[in-house]
Amino acid sequence: MKDVKNINLGGYPFVIDLDAYVTLDHYLMTIEKHFARTAGFEDIVSDIESRMAEIWKEEFSDKKIITKDDVELSISVMGRPEDFGAETQYEDDYNDLPLTEFNFGRKLMRDPQDKILGGVCSGLAAYFGIPDAIWIRGLFAVLFFTAGFGLIPYIILYFVMPEARTASDRLEMRGEDINVDSIANEIEEGFEKFTDKVTEFTDKISKKK
Repeated sequence: MKDVKNINLGGYPFVIDLDAYVTLDHYLMTIEKHFARTAGFEDIVSDIESRMAEIWKEEFSDKKIITKDDVELSISVMGRPEDFGAETQYEDDYNDLPLTEFNFGRKLMRDPQDKILGGVCSGLAAYFGIPDAIWIRGLFAVLFFTAGFGLIPYIILYFVMPEARTASDRLEMRGEDINVDSIANEIEEGFEKFTDKVTEFTDKISKKK
């Protein structure tokens, strides 16, 4: 019988054997080292851990103990270190590890990064693959001003649809691949947009003086 450990990954408790734990620990250490100087480093690591936990819950819900094969499957989905340009001293952990697709599917969520009121319209646009949320907003406006109908369904959707809080949430909302590379890019782009907004606001204030 193999020794096991109780761990918490992405906010979920798991029982994992020691071989699996070593492989997981090496992988997460490689990720932390690679993104240590990246904006949003903690968010990147947290999102990756959460997605790995979701894979385990989805794929291995009937298993009592997570094995090394299970960890390697989640790594093949999230991306091997070389897939996102990381260097690792634990090459043996990833030799001949194939790439595996894991489809989370699109999720109906509110988009806080593209909102006028609550992000409902932009979330609907992302879910249905509509490039610009203006069409959904226009539909609600027409329903409201012509039929007096539109506000109530908007309010209902606002409370029913969860908010896309994390980078992986936003990727899932749009139906895009969720892996180490895409999570990191999403978070970095978010920081760049925030920086641009701060710069734009500062410039406006400076011009008024």
